[in-house]
Amino acid sequence: MVLGLYHETQERRQPLRVGSLTDIGKVREINQDCYAVVPERGVFIVADGMGGHAAGEKASQTAVQIIRDRLLSINDGEYGGSLLGVLQASIQEANREIIQSSLEDASMRGMGTTATVVMTRSDQLYVGHVGDSRAYLVRNRRIDQITDDHSIVAQLVRARAITPQEAARHPYRNVITRCLGMQADVEADTQQRELRGGDRLLICSDGLSGLVSDDEMLQALLNSADPQATCQELVNLALERGGSDNITVVLVYND
Repeated sequence: MVLGLYHETQERRQPLRVGSLTDIGKVREINQDCYAVVPERGVFIVADGMGGHAAGEKASQTAVQIIRDRLLSINDGEYGGSLLGVLQASIQEANREIIQSSLEDASMRGMGTTATVVMTRSDQLYVGHVGDSRAYLVRNRRIDQITDDHSIVAQLVRARAITPQEAARHPYRNVITRCLGMQADVEADTQQRELRGGDRLLICSDGLSGLVSDDEMLQALLNSADPQATCQELVNLALERGGSDNITVVLVYND
């Protein structure tokens, strides 16, 4: 089942070439990842749901739909200098809806989701992020993770209590410390960066980043000019490594 792929046909001043792909993997029975790509409006979202039965699937779909709709309702020029605030508000709105749904339906209790949201406007990049789905920026043949994982092992790595290599094998590597649906108010990390010609953006769930290294991602992006083919290559690599989780990849090439 393909989840949350949205597309619109309005013209955009600066062309963005986009690839996107989600895969259930080899272990999970349900794909709880969800994503949205609206290149004409510069909106890209990846969410990784969690929870029993279909709860995680509902959480990620709810987050993607609410955030997407809120961001697409903005008219160019309306947001002024407050686009980061709009990102934060849209993520808060999705969080409230997920919590409300879990209270109304016992089968949905405990559901949650990550959310990594990227917006492009002219020569600027805006990012909102909760959880351990990631956004990367590739520039000058270098890949940089521009989001910080909200997870126990990431905190330990930042505190230099463990190494990145130890984090990859840590028993708590999949335990996150912040997500939508966890508490009444969720604080999203937000940032604004310059977007340059030739930049490439990679947004993914941990089904990719947990099995494919940053250097492998970089090489795949550098070796292919086709974003959709590169998404397939990265998903195939994660599947070859066991496909232990759902895998979602969104690539944005700013030519």
